[in-house]
Amino acid sequence: MSDRYNVIVAPLARWSSRIAFFAASLIVADVALHRLTSFPTPVALNLFRVGYGIAALAVLVGLVAMAQIWRRGYGGAGRAAIGVLLPILLAAWPLAYVPAYMNLPPINDITTDPASPPRFAALSKLRPAGANSPNYPGERFALLQQQAFPDVRTLVVERSLEETFELVEESVAKLRWKVAATEPPVGRPARAGILEATDRTLLVGFTDDIVIRVEGNATRSRVDVRSASRFGTFDFGQNANRVRRLLAEVQARADATTPSAIAGRRGLRSTRAGAVLKKLKARDQKKAESRSERDRAPSSAQRVRAPRESQR
Repeated sequence: MSDRYNVIVAPLARWSSRIAFFAASLIVADVALHRLTSFPTPVALNLFRVGYGIAALAVLVGLVAMAQIWRRGYGGAGRAAIGVLLPILLAAWPLAYVPAYMNLPPINDITTDPASPPRFAALSKLRPAGANSPNYPGERFALLQQQAFPDVRTLVVERSLEETFELVEESVAKLRWKVAATEPPVGRPARAGILEATDRTLLVGFTDDIVIRVEGNATRSRVDVRSASRFGTFDFGQNANRVRRLLAEVQARADATTPSAIAGRRGLRSTRAGAVLKKLKARDQKKAESRSERDRAPSSAQRVRAPRESQR
């Protein structure tokens, strides 16, 4: 019993677990502060780097502690294991983005019209110090985008300019983007409608800027979108996915408001209403038939009185 309590715990084992817990606390606090408050993004990015650097140090210290435990018979294997395994669990999150990092180009600005991309006006003034430039990077990004995201292109809608802009506003509201500025199409001929909005990534809450331009006439409109990251040089495909979601939402709303779709919904509603009325009529008819049968059937008193009268 005394030997059990006299085992010397490897000092590095203690330190490895402490360092690992400190790194985990720093990373979790950094994510929570940036997602839930107005914590500056540059500071958050630096804390991420520091947190994962400390986590790497915990792994190194834990491995050295395990070597000491193996060679000298020290205690503290559990603490050393925590110092190694906890940082590995923390690393699983950024490692999940490795496939995107390997397969996607290093761009952070996506647009459906690289030749004449929509410009940020109101949002360019809201970008903090140290953020990426609001200007489109140019031809190099356009070529990389074409290779990686050939499906991201201008959406043509068979609707008037004003109606298409309303569809865009409804789509932005459905996607829960935060609108920063709106310039509806006005005048004769109507100028292009512009909508600027922001969206935040799900977990960390990085803010990305979006600008939507709607051009057209009384019968046809063009919808161009641009989505750009405020910080970082690699967006892991987030901006392209955001543009796809908006265009798909606008197209779905346009398809749902075509005359044939409206007529189809009306026909379906009338068919359903007819079926309901038919069921109600059948039910009422059954009730009427059962009521008439009850009226025709003799009552119990009549059935008792009938034999007596026959006996008389």
